[in-house]
Amino acid sequence: MEGQFILHDEIVRLQDKTTAEYYIPNEMAIAGQSDHELARYLNDITDRIEVSSDAIVDPIVFDKIRSFLKNLSSLNQRICNRLLDILLSAFKSEIRTASDDLDNNEKDTFAGHRQHLELYSFLIYWFLTAVEEKSSGTTTKSKKGKHRSDDANAKDYSTQKAKAFDAIGWLLELKLGNIWTLTPERNTFITLFTKPAYQVFENPHYVKSSIVKTRAFKILSLCIKNYGHLSASQTTIMQTLQYWEHSAEPMAEFLQYLVNQHDYRQLADEILREISNKEFKDTTTKELKDTPNAKTFAIFLQKLAELSPKTILKNLGLLIHQLDSESYTMRIALIDILGMLIVDLTENGNDSPSQKDQINGFFDILEERMLDPISFVRSKVLQTYLRLLNLRAKFPKRRHALGVLTIRHLEDKSSSVRKYAIRTLTKLMATHPYSMYGGELDLVEWGKRFQKIQEELENVTRPAQAAVEEVAANNSEEEAATNTQNTTDNDTETNNQSTEDSEAATEDVEMSEASQSEPIATTEPESTTISEPATIPEPVNMVSPEKLQQLNLMRAFHADAIRFIQQIHTAIPTICQILSSKSKAEVIEAMDFLVTAYNYKIKEASTGIKKMLHLIWTKDTSDEGKGVKMKLLECYRNLYLEMDAKLSSKENINVIARNLIQLTYNTTVAELTSLEQVLSTLMPDSVISDQVIYKLWSVYAFKGNIPKSQRRGAIIILGMLAKANTEIISGKIDLLLRVGLGRLGKADLSLAKYSCIALQRLAGTKSEKVRGVHEGVRLPMTHPIFARLKDIIESSSDAIEWFSLTEQAINTVYLLGEHPDTLCAEIIKTMSVKVFGLAETENSQQTEEGLPNSDTQMDIDYNMSLSQQALPYPHHPTHRSSFELSQLIFIVGHVALKQIVYLEIVEAVCKRKKSAKEDNEQRQTAGQEDELEQVGGTAEDDIVDAMTHIREREILFGPNSLLARYGPLLTEICSYNKVYTDRVLQMTATLALAKFMCVSSDFCEKNLRLLFTILEKSKNATIRSNIVIALGDMAVCFNTLLDENITFLYNRLGDKETVVKKNAVMVLTHLILNGMVKVKGQISEMAKCLEDPDQRIADLAKLFFTELATKDNAIYNNLPDMISNLTTGANRVEEESFHKIMKFIFSFDFAEKEKQAENVVDKLCQRFQNTDDERTWRDIAFCLSLLPFKSERSYRKLLESLPMYQDKLHVESVHKSFLEIVAKGRAQKLQKPELKSVIDELEQKLEKQSEAQEQNETTTQPRKASSSKRVLRSSRSKKQTNVSTPKTPTRRRKRALPDTDDESEDDQDMPDLDNDETEDDDDDDIEEDDDLVEDATADPVDGSVEE
Repeated sequence: MEGQFILHDEIVRLQDKTTAEYYIPNEMAIAGQSDHELARYLNDITDRIEVSSDAIVDPIVFDKIRSFLKNLSSLNQRICNRLLDILLSAFKSEIRTASDDLDNNEKDTFAGHRQHLELYSFLIYWFLTAVEEKSSGTTTKSKKGKHRSDDANAKDYSTQKAKAFDAIGWLLELKLGNIWTLTPERNTFITLFTKPAYQVFENPHYVKSSIVKTRAFKILSLCIKNYGHLSASQTTIMQTLQYWEHSAEPMAEFLQYLVNQHDYRQLADEILREISNKEFKDTTTKELKDTPNAKTFAIFLQKLAELSPKTILKNLGLLIHQLDSESYTMRIALIDILGMLIVDLTENGNDSPSQKDQINGFFDILEERMLDPISFVRSKVLQTYLRLLNLRAKFPKRRHALGVLTIRHLEDKSSSVRKYAIRTLTKLMATHPYSMYGGELDLVEWGKRFQKIQEELENVTRPAQAAVEEVAANNSEEEAATNTQNTTDNDTETNNQSTEDSEAATEDVEMSEASQSEPIATTEPESTTISEPATIPEPVNMVSPEKLQQLNLMRAFHADAIRFIQQIHTAIPTICQILSSKSKAEVIEAMDFLVTAYNYKIKEASTGIKKMLHLIWTKDTSDEGKGVKMKLLECYRNLYLEMDAKLSSKENINVIARNLIQLTYNTTVAELTSLEQVLSTLMPDSVISDQVIYKLWSVYAFKGNIPKSQRRGAIIILGMLAKANTEIISGKIDLLLRVGLGRLGKADLSLAKYSCIALQRLAGTKSEKVRGVHEGVRLPMTHPIFARLKDIIESSSDAIEWFSLTEQAINTVYLLGEHPDTLCAEIIKTMSVKVFGLAETENSQQTEEGLPNSDTQMDIDYNMSLSQQALPYPHHPTHRSSFELSQLIFIVGHVALKQIVYLEIVEAVCKRKKSAKEDNEQRQTAGQEDELEQVGGTAEDDIVDAMTHIREREILFGPNSLLARYGPLLTEICSYNKVYTDRVLQMTATLALAKFMCVSSDFCEKNLRLLFTILEKSKNATIRSNIVIALGDMAVCFNTLLDENITFLYNRLGDKETVVKKNAVMVLTHLILNGMVKVKGQISEMAKCLEDPDQRIADLAKLFFTELATKDNAIYNNLPDMISNLTTGANRVEEESFHKIMKFIFSFDFAEKEKQAENVVDKLCQRFQNTDDERTWRDIAFCLSLLPFKSERSYRKLLESLPMYQDKLHVESVHKSFLEIVAKGRAQKLQKPELKSVIDELEQKLEKQSEAQEQNETTTQPRKASSSKRVLRSSRSKKQTNVSTPKTPTRRRKRALPDTDDESEDDQDMPDLDNDETEDDDDDDIEEDDDLVEDATADPVDGSVEE
């Protein structure tokens, strides 16, 4: 064997050739042999090398083993395992022998051991590489390290690899340098072991196996430390990190193993230095070849920082430059590393000044990175801060800076950054260091404590200082009195003492307090001359230096706490806005923040808690939507309904009842509606116990004096809970009648109103699954409920709350009564008698009404002359009281509206009964099915026709109809506003008239003009707002009548009152989105609302266009009219506002089809040639730049339309907009050749046109300058001769004519120079100079835009 086996050559031959091509001199036929034959071959090998490991030099034995290895892929698992066991047994025997000889320094045996070890090592190397290839045959590999492998095979070979690595590790611990004296030969031998070890990192399964991974670490560590494998290892590790993503973490673990187990840091330092010198590119926007894999290196650095922070800290000076890397992945990794280092230095550091400076430097870097342009980096900074806030060290100065950063980034454009900013603020609250008083963050309480400490400090310092000065003054006076009796020495002594006292009085406060006894000691020698020792200051105000220092620290502590609480207060309004975000993740974070703030007693958080209520209406079509609703319910359950383990059961019930009642304080109707939905949703889960409901009834029925809001809150909550469980109300009807509709109800009309709402729950709630009208439960009209309702409606009251009470009382009557119209008729008759009274009282009342009342009269805000001609003028109104007449009119109007709702219920009942009757008859006479269907259809139509006739002709026009008597009265009051001047009367009359108009189309048509006149001319915002809402209802009922006059409704979008404008937006949104009104050109008025100063109106307008964009081509069809109305005419918007509006409109991809985009481009380009207004040019060009331009056809159409706008390109903003269009096409990733050629052509023509324009400006500039000089000369001559010589206009016109004739046509577009020069002359001069530039300024502006 000697002389035939050269290790280096065999390794090269094995690597260069395939296994089949590898030549073995004494090769045996292994393939195709039975397991029995193979076992016999293995027995022969075992018999030879078990006797002596030297037998490996026998060519027969060696080649027989190589034959097995050559065919290893075809062998089964059992044969492979046995082959390796045989090799490892002999290999270990040889290692043992070599170890003994090395210990005994038997140099004669070294050559033999070298040969034997090389042969065994080569065989094991071959086996390991063959096994790896065999396992990789069932493994799919990729450059990015994604594998799908056969776990069973990999697991089996893991055990075999571990055994082999154990033997190799034992061998490498020997002094192999004595056997392989030459470095190249030794390196070749070492390579046999390092390659299999590195292959472990390439296989994700082996990486997960700690058995194999740890042994590979040991082999590589020994090779690097003892056998000079550093350089090769560095290269291999860098290559592995480049090509195998999953190798990042195990490589970091290997370096940590090398540092901790072998105290060898050089490899880690070299690798980190090489990484710091690499240039990582951003591969997200473009595909780059041969660039470092930033993701893998980032994971490697993060893992190494986690395992061995000192290693990273040592090389941070080099790595920190990667913060400027183009790859944001590397920047994220560095930020994470900085956070880990801060944690490590804080927990394991020594608090030295240098370490504090280091930590502060890291914080500075984190704060700078919050300005990173990539949102992922900013999010990572906030995540790092979240981890740092869990440390025991609070870093008070850094907490304030972090608060400023997070509040700023609550308005970040990225929802992810906003989410983590909210979470960070929540964490700042949860970990705040101001827990001295229980941890609550009530700003008022902290302010009081701070003021108390401030006063205590002032009492300590100022009185003490003043007392010292007073003592010094007294001493000086007494000493002056005794100077005549004392000697000169005594006089000198007294003066010295006085000087010392004055000096002591002017010393620093801390010095005077540090030596409290000094003033007393100073006066002791003089004590015999002091007659009143009371002048000495009491020692109460004198404190020790320690106490003074403590007070100063307390003041600073309280100041920091107040500053932190103020930060939280600053953040709350922005977080409340985030509650309306489309990103559900940040909405949930905002809810967590508000709940945490509320628990810490931050009062401003209660506003956000109320706003959270509206999230109950979030659409739960997705998991996120369900998550928001579930989170809301969880928050309210935890805040208001959760039992406190520290309290007794009775106390918990009282607390929960009080919490629920307080939820109703200072709430709007929308908030109460949302709260009702929340509580009715929670009710089926038995979250609110029966004991709490009983307690609420106790509060409601309490006989003593309690706040009105408390009693109201109880019945409001009970009414909300009864929506889910009617039994809550049905068992307490007597109590409701006695309290809510009895004496207490009459004294508190709001209590009566909410009692009526609670009674309405008796009718039940309509199920969401059931379509049609909800019939509800009907009670006989003899029920005590209706008598009480009638009594409370008719009770005398001049409170404005009477109207809302009466509205709910009438609603209750119509919901619960079998014949509500009869009871309401009685109420109307009774109120009519009460209002109009007896004949003898009319004259005095008429006189009283004829005079204007300063308290209740209404301003004369519109003249109804046309209506007044149609009706007799009522010089003497016949009612007693305007307020009582208002009450009657309100009842009449609301009864009319509820009557048509009641008719719909009657119609539904009739249809249901008819359907049930038909079903019975159909079962009896199945053979006459067709005829019955026809008859049934006719009967149903008859019911509909009958109800329509009653609604149209009977309710307001029938001879026996009570309501018909009041129609003319309403028209008269609304028409003669000069006579009926009471403001409340006019509001109720207008509202009642609008309700009457919703009943009958005939009545609506007759009075529609009157209503529009009131809408246009009334100065009362409430009247206009009510009419706007009523017009929305009329549009639903009588679409054709309103569709012709919809302009009146659009006009209210420009109303000066916010409430009117807001209602107009809401009504139009409802009508348009539900298809009741067609979208027309007036939609531009809605677009103006996008820039309304009131944020609520702007938000409603945004919601409208967002929903409108989902309709088929709605924006696309109305875009030309919208642009025309916004850019032309007297009411066109400002240019900046127009840009903002168009950006929002174009954000909806309404021109996603190529044909649509092409048409929009064509229409906009045509507008260029239809106007000479430069502002319109700029607006059209800006709109063109907002289009997506995704296809070649759009650019082609733009190029074809060049003649329409080429003469407008001299305007800078127009030219800039077209350049943006070109840049938009260049930015597309996948550019087709056709698209690229069109863009190139367009850009060339734009540049050519721009250059031509510049040349024109250059050539015309000298001419314009000369013209300006001539004009200036003429102006100066006029000034010089103005007094003495009269001017001759004809002569001056002759001088001006040659100038204008010489000018080119282009000069006429630039008259500003002449105007500017003559602008400062006298008035008389300006009149005449205008003639000089008349031709230049004659540039007609046509504001019209043809479509």
